[in-house]
Amino acid sequence: MADSTISQDIRVPSDSDYERRLMYVVYLLLVLSIVFSTYLHHFQPHVFRVPSNINIGSWQHPSFEQTTIYDRMTEAERQRVLAEGIPQGESLAAACFGDLLIILLSWILFRHARKHYGFWMASCFFIGSFVFTGLEESVWIVLGRFFGGSFSLSPGGVFWGTYWFTKGGMWFIETPMYACLGWFLYAYSCVWVAGNVFKKMGPWARATVGGLLAMGVDLWADPVNTSPENMTWVWGKGDFFLFFGIPVYNFVGWFLVIFTFAVFWEKLPDLAKRWGTMRCTINFVLICMVGGVVTAISIFTIWFIIAGNLLSLLGVNQVIHLPPGW
Repeated sequence: MADSTISQDIRVPSDSDYERRLMYVVYLLLVLSIVFSTYLHHFQPHVFRVPSNINIGSWQHPSFEQTTIYDRMTEAERQRVLAEGIPQGESLAAACFGDLLIILLSWILFRHARKHYGFWMASCFFIGSFVFTGLEESVWIVLGRFFGGSFSLSPGGVFWGTYWFTKGGMWFIETPMYACLGWFLYAYSCVWVAGNVFKKMGPWARATVGGLLAMGVDLWADPVNTSPENMTWVWGKGDFFLFFGIPVYNFVGWFLVIFTFAVFWEKLPDLAKRWGTMRCTINFVLICMVGGVVTAISIFTIWFIIAGNLLSLLGVNQVIHLPPGW
């Protein structure tokens, strides 16, 4: 039996050849989906309306002027982007190098998880976080592209779209692979630290700490990645509360997603005893898939529609920027 040092509450089952074969099948399906998504993104960009990284003037819903980055730029920076495109936006070599680097980092963390949790538990964390992130992000991105500019929200004004990633070598639907792997790195590291520092806490408390740690990392990483110098991803206007140019629901979502994922993952050994490994694995992957879609739709409904209209009723009719003027 693998030795778990993260939490005394997690009873890690021993791996069997059957469990390994089952996870290999899941890995194969994941790889095939990445290959197909990468082909669509690079060679059939019209399918998901992928914005050009070179012809910025061709952007629609949102246009360049309808993005939050436009307001953060000087006029000289705007003209440079219009003339030259996204910084390193067409450098496929740089994107592939970044993919290889994060694959290496993910492999190191996976080996760590396998050592302490066993192959099956480590694989569930890796695949579950990858699929959950890829679907949740992709739902947001695709909804923004196809429905941006079609309706108004209060008090943020016209909803011009959500966001999209500009760079990436390999893709999972419309989320670059490095974002899915990065979520695994963030989530596992934060859950591990929370479990070691607060060993005597229950799973709910540990998940809360892990979610807060991940949100803290995201608070400084996102403003850097979305800066005019990087433009790794771009946000459309329409939200009513921006923190360093990033919609606040993005940070809240990070906490809630990792909190929920961590709690459910810790319950996997008990669920495996109740359902059996195959049924537990299938249900876990399905829950991650459905959860990614439900999370995106729930955040949109609660944040934009309910909270936005509530602020309007309270007399807030302009977008709130923290810090002011950012």
